Amino acid sequence: MNTILETRNLTYGYSEEEHAIEDLSLQFEEGKTTAILGANGAGKSTLFLHLNGILKPEHGQVLFHGEPISYTKSGLRKLRSKVGIVFQNPDDQLFSASVYQDISFGACNLGLPKDEVRARVEGMMEQIGITDLRDRPTHSLSFGQKKRVSFAGIMVMQPEVIILDEPTAGLDPVGVSELMHLLKRVCKQQNTTIILSTHDIDVIPVYADEIFVMDKGKLLTKGTPKEIFSQPELLRYHHLRLPRLSHMLEILQKEDGLDVDFSESTISGARRQVLNCIKQTQEA
Repeated sequence: MNTILETRNLTYGYSEEEHAIEDLSLQFEEGKTTAILGANGAGKSTLFLHLNGILKPEHGQVLFHGEPISYTKSGLRKLRSKVGIVFQNPDDQLFSASVYQDISFGACNLGLPKDEVRARVEGMMEQIGITDLRDRPTHSLSFGQKKRVSFAGIMVMQPEVIILDEPTAGLDPVGVSELMHLLKRVCKQQNTTIILSTHDIDVIPVYADEIFVMDKGKLLTKGTPKEIFSQPELLRYHHLRLPRLSHMLEILQKEDGLDVDFSESTISGARRQVLNCIKQTQEA
């Protein structure tokens, strides 16, 4: 896999006394979904604002396809056409009078012909299932609908990377499942690299290929979901938790003496562990 986005020794502080990010070096692989985990104040949002060029490092660099990003007006415009960000609160992102106008805004700024803009917007609305909202005022939408429109407004520009800051925040369980499946499907169709942060630990093993764990602006560890969730003490020390299925398997192992692997964190993985225990019991 090729590295598409990278930070090298990134340092930034909102005050002189304390750094929100300190000497942070990360590599995001093309085509993968990478989750950033960390408690409040870990530096996740500050990192995201650097990846999109909204913040400029005090020290260090952000590189896109191996080249340091340019903070000139034209350089930032080019970067943001390739690296899109969807904020936690969709009201921070939606500002046009209607859904169609809002989704088309970014594509229009790319200087595309009107016919291509129209085709992209209509195609994306159909993919995301919001065609019926086309002429609705954005302020009249539900929270979940606003999330979808925000996502559409970025994806219509066909970015190479999309950054999602707490994409499931404020959604009910059905809304979480629908939105995450939608994000994964649309991004796969467009071969888009996904970088996301979420406090909803249970969605991570289902959707993420790799996890970076942060605390106080620094990288603690990285690995696959299985590798990360095999370290419950580390996660808990830094105010995180295991997915609930992993926690259940951990209790079965420690409290009930069952031979299970609690790093399994998906339904299928947990099911295999339980079935293996049943089989071992029957054979004993």
